[in-house]
Amino acid sequence: MTTVNRGLRIAVVSGVLALSSCASVQQDARFPQVQNTVSERLGQNVEWHRDGAGDAHARKAVNTLVRQELSAETAVKLALLNNRRLQARFENLGIAQADLVEAGLLENPVLSAGALFTNAGTEIELDIVQNFLDVFTLSARRKIGQAAADRVTLEVSGDVLDLALQVQAQYYRVVGDAEALALAHQVVSATQAAAELAQRQYDAGNLSRREQSLHEAFYAQHVLELAQAQAQLEADREKLTRLMGLWGADTAWKTPARLPDIPASLPALEQLEKLAISRRTDLAAAKKEALGLTHAVQLARDLRWLAPLGIGVQFQRGGDGEKSYGPRVELGLPIFNHGQTRIARLESERQRAENQVAALAVDIRSEARESRARVGATARTARHYRNALLPLQKIIVDETLKFYNGMLIGVYDLLLASQNQVQTARQYVAANRDFWLAWTELERATGGRIAFPTSTDAAEPPAPSPGTTPAPTGNPHQHGDPQS
Repeated sequence: MTTVNRGLRIAVVSGVLALSSCASVQQDARFPQVQNTVSERLGQNVEWHRDGAGDAHARKAVNTLVRQELSAETAVKLALLNNRRLQARFENLGIAQADLVEAGLLENPVLSAGALFTNAGTEIELDIVQNFLDVFTLSARRKIGQAAADRVTLEVSGDVLDLALQVQAQYYRVVGDAEALALAHQVVSATQAAAELAQRQYDAGNLSRREQSLHEAFYAQHVLELAQAQAQLEADREKLTRLMGLWGADTAWKTPARLPDIPASLPALEQLEKLAISRRTDLAAAKKEALGLTHAVQLARDLRWLAPLGIGVQFQRGGDGEKSYGPRVELGLPIFNHGQTRIARLESERQRAENQVAALAVDIRSEARESRARVGATARTARHYRNALLPLQKIIVDETLKFYNGMLIGVYDLLLASQNQVQTARQYVAANRDFWLAWTELERATGGRIAFPTSTDAAEPPAPSPGTTPAPTGNPHQHGDPQS
């Protein structure tokens, strides 16, 4: 009998120890998924600096990049290398991985000991009990933990994409600000020349005080606009500097003088909706949250009538020295709490998560359409400035110069024509900047970079005539799951 009890004790203890074996946590195990997502959506590399060597490598790369003329791609690369808030977000991956490993572990066994002092001697009792209900729920808890870890991974990937597109948009603002500032200097120079000429004519008695004051006020107004443009450029530069994580001497970065030209054609709306649904990480993360809650509801329903189940070994030594061994079972009785409140709460959370997924899918489709419409409108506006208004202003200046050389008009007419030409150029720069900001918003709405079409099949449709409403694209009566 003693041999049987000892064998039972060894078997139970060995099983508990085997099931409760330690598991290590590889904190960066989920980072390759983030790297793959960023590479696919942005064509960029992202690094997680977890030691001094990583920091040194990033510092060296930053020192090289900031000495080059920044492009939008280079600015994004700097931010992905150097933004410390992004590095802090990567630590959520380590937390998620630790939670996932913990979800696959059993509770520690409970060891209890007691002693009774009697006339016959001291009675000693030892028990070791393991909650074996954990064994039956291990697979379900791993599924819940996996869904939660996947959700965090997608959220971190989304943070990287959001940062990259924030940097890209801010880059276009800075380059547009600098281009507009250069044109503002030209306007100030022209109005200053007119004001100085008016002052000389007024001093000579050839111009009234009213006319002289008008030219001086015009010049003063453009001096104010120049100061505002300078302040806007400085503010936008600092915001971009913060996004790239730069400080000290690295803040003296430079950008090209002009924004890139707008593309010849734009993607089709139908393709963008499908692209957005398939690539948006926030939608994928919301789906993972709903999946985890689905597993949690099922687990709660399966365990509704099961109470904690403890199985272990007990040892007792009587006061007379007699020893005894045997199994021990602890079973909770589900008399008052049947798990109904937990099930109801989880069911509501699951329903909420599923509705949020559906709502987010609808919003994403709408954002894609709205962003596409804004891109089309800003593209048409910029093209109109480039193809119609700017050439007309050049013709006006050229013809005005001919009239001036023929002494048919005065110098003020020539200066006014030059000012109007520069003002139109400033408006074109603003329109071009608005296009690139709208394009960046479109890439945000679709979850990553979009390649410009190379064939005329995907060319942008012509603009509607003034006063007309463009016909909607697609079938307005089409029904189906907005998530697909």
